[in-house]
Amino acid sequence: MSFLPEVALGDEFQPFATFCGDLGFFPNLLRAQSLLPRLIKAQTTFEKVVRLNRGGISRVQKERILLCVAVDRGDVYCASLARTALLLHGEPDHRIEGLARDHAGIGLPADEVALLDYCRKLASHALSVNSADIERLRQYGIGGESIIEAAVTTALGIYRCTLSVGLRPEPECERWNLPPGPKISGLEVEHEARSPKGPYVSAPYLSPQTFAPFATLMTSHGFIPNFFRAQTLRPDLLAAQAELAAAILLPEDTLTRSQKETILLAVSAANLNSYCVAVHCNLLRGLGLPAEEGDQIAIDHHRSSLSVADKALLDFAIKLGSRFSEFSLDDVDRLRSAGFTDPQILECEVVTALNNFSNVLQAGLGIEPDFDPPLAYERKKTHLTTVSDRPTQQASAASSAVADVEDPDAELTAHARAGNLEAFEELIRRHSRLVYRALTAILGNQDNAQDAMQDVMLSAYEHIAGFQSRSKFSTWLVSIARNKAIEYLRKRKNEVSLDESPFGEDQDFRPRELRDWVDNPEQAYSRQEIQQLIEKGIMALPPKYRTVVMLRDIEHMSMEDIARHLGLSVPTVKIRLLRGRLMLREWLAPHFAPGVRKANQ
Repeated sequence: MSFLPEVALGDEFQPFATFCGDLGFFPNLLRAQSLLPRLIKAQTTFEKVVRLNRGGISRVQKERILLCVAVDRGDVYCASLARTALLLHGEPDHRIEGLARDHAGIGLPADEVALLDYCRKLASHALSVNSADIERLRQYGIGGESIIEAAVTTALGIYRCTLSVGLRPEPECERWNLPPGPKISGLEVEHEARSPKGPYVSAPYLSPQTFAPFATLMTSHGFIPNFFRAQTLRPDLLAAQAELAAAILLPEDTLTRSQKETILLAVSAANLNSYCVAVHCNLLRGLGLPAEEGDQIAIDHHRSSLSVADKALLDFAIKLGSRFSEFSLDDVDRLRSAGFTDPQILECEVVTALNNFSNVLQAGLGIEPDFDPPLAYERKKTHLTTVSDRPTQQASAASSAVADVEDPDAELTAHARAGNLEAFEELIRRHSRLVYRALTAILGNQDNAQDAMQDVMLSAYEHIAGFQSRSKFSTWLVSIARNKAIEYLRKRKNEVSLDESPFGEDQDFRPRELRDWVDNPEQAYSRQEIQQLIEKGIMALPPKYRTVVMLRDIEHMSMEDIARHLGLSVPTVKIRLLRGRLMLREWLAPHFAPGVRKANQ
């Protein structure tokens, strides 16, 4: 009996036809998700593309991968399901058992042995996969399309196994007693993560204008993650993944989008996947969560300002996603006691399964980061190298990673958090100029900045009691201002985005003419005139460059702080600063050319 109740689905339910036509029955793993039929439809559609579409590797090869993944995870249900599929395709039972024990010893071709080596290593030791593993596959003539397909199939196996642990369905076919442990014949398994030096597979460019899934991602995420860009050799698999992710993450009829993103962030952090940690920290910032709060969830969600119930939700997801051998019905009951309904618990499990799918696939393809992960998380990641003893290590590491930041406003902040209105007003007086300049830089209009100031101060006042002092008060206040300004910009039509450009930063600007500044600016203009001229030039810059130039050159913020506030990578901030300065110089150059001062007098 499944951990969660089931509801009857009519015979006309479309997914029945897909699996009954393929296997002769409808898997209980899917039936156990009947509380949310849209999740069944999403998984069925995805499996149909991955398992049934003819691609670089055969259907039997895919089922062998799924069997090996399930055996290595010790998952009886998923192993029995894959075994049944192999039997239907004519694989003898003794050969299936030999495959599970030692795939290199049953007479498979050398290239398939190498492929199974890669898949088993990826499923069991994802952090150890590196470019040498891919080079070995290429030596056997396995191309990029087949590598992507094998990695996606492996990740599908992990998705299934995660759901199997969380739902605990009964096998619909003969229960298979798993043979003892696997042997990975050709590849050394390293327990220390090392730089993957990816991406491992070439990725032709696909435009959001011509590839519909990318247009959808631009709408839902605000950018196209490298996770999807790295798979453009197989647009069929890419489109199926995008559809699966949208069906799971976008509806808010059960869990909210923010709750789902915190699950993805916390479980990725527990799995030590820096790529996914960085992506979901950024997405949470886009949903209005302060940067330091997302960082704190990645390090130790127990010390975040999440509600008690949402912390229990993350405890549940982390255990299912990274310590699955400890998971039991008691964990489901505890989440029910925390106030979550069975449909919410089901959706949490599916989101966790999607997270594990993404973590494995990212590691298998060596997908490069879109953003830098939190510095505190990266510093402590080296101490969190094994899943088995991670809970105690993570707690101790987190306690030292998030010590309160030294803040000159600390005393005033403490009084303001306690409800002292005068203290709060003094904090606002100290930093109003900083906030105003940040708003003006992003919005490009002083009237709009003044209007936004009111919203920023109101939001700060409403949330000051929850401020945890893990960053400076000024940093926290500017992050609120940044979020309010970005929210305002995105409501306006025809506004240039401040997000990472999907087409690259190098297409935005080329200097046309830079005249020599032969006169000393001090001789050409008075100090006040220079200041006014520079401010006018800055305001003339496009928004994404104006923002970076203002925060760096006027407010003297560090590159790291600017990146954090704007949700960008540090390299992107550096590129925008350079180009913004070049644009500003080009705009200013005519004013300092010979004879300009005389002409203006």
